[in-house]
Amino acid sequence: MAVPAWAAPAAGASQNALWFVLGLAFALALAMVLCRRLISRVVATPASWQGYAVTAVALLVLAPWLHRQNATAGLAMGVLLCVWGLILVARMAGRMRSLLRDHEQAHIEARQAKRDSERDALTGALNRGAWRQRLEQQASDALEAKPPRTLSVLFFDIDLFKLVNDSLGHGVGDDCLRAVASTVAGELRGGDVLGRLGGEEFAVALPGARRVNAIAVGERIRMAVQQHCRVVGEEVVELTVSIGVAEWQGGAESLDALLDRADRAMYSAKDSGRNLVVADSAAAVAA
Repeated sequence: MAVPAWAAPAAGASQNALWFVLGLAFALALAMVLCRRLISRVVATPASWQGYAVTAVALLVLAPWLHRQNATAGLAMGVLLCVWGLILVARMAGRMRSLLRDHEQAHIEARQAKRDSERDALTGALNRGAWRQRLEQQASDALEAKPPRTLSVLFFDIDLFKLVNDSLGHGVGDDCLRAVASTVAGELRGGDVLGRLGGEEFAVALPGARRVNAIAVGERIRMAVQQHCRVVGEEVVELTVSIGVAEWQGGAESLDALLDRADRAMYSAKDSGRNLVVADSAAAVAA
């Protein structure tokens, strides 16, 4: 059918627009196909995008025939197809944002649950198992460092804590445990790790600290507790701690042996009159 001369530019514009919208529709379909695994399993059902992809391919195949027969009708069909595709993409994008938010929230909750499982509920310090895991990691890091780094531990407990519990009640005892843990945490460096081993017993891992440095940290902790834990709540308790210090002898010594030396040094401090820092006498050897 001959096209009047005055209508030729309009017809050419319609044909160009037809190819443009069909190309856009096909591009949308291709993007959906390339993302089919994610889209079909997570974001959208297969029917929602496969139907669109099939329609887009079919219309693209029919494009030459539509071009010859009625470009305007083909253009209208292409526009409708693009609108359909954009609606699908918008829905999928919204669903994806929702899934990403849910995924991030799940990660946050999982991290929080892990942190909670590692913490002593009363004092906020690491529990015994988590503290031991951190100590093992620090020991491994110390051995792998070039040159190998030092590592020391402190064991301490609250002097006469049973007397506080028996005379003032477990509520005051719990307040004392929290006060001591908070005071000790304030005296530590960023890499030092505080743990509650049970009851009134605590431990601190001091990566990079030699025996003399650990003794200095122990003295700082002892004086801070004596100064800041005299009154807890409304009760005068005058808390003190007895501290044992031991420096790890590297690969030549197991961590159990290190902890046993620190524990024995702590009891030596208690037997020597309490409110003391006592260091184990074993000399550190090269890792």
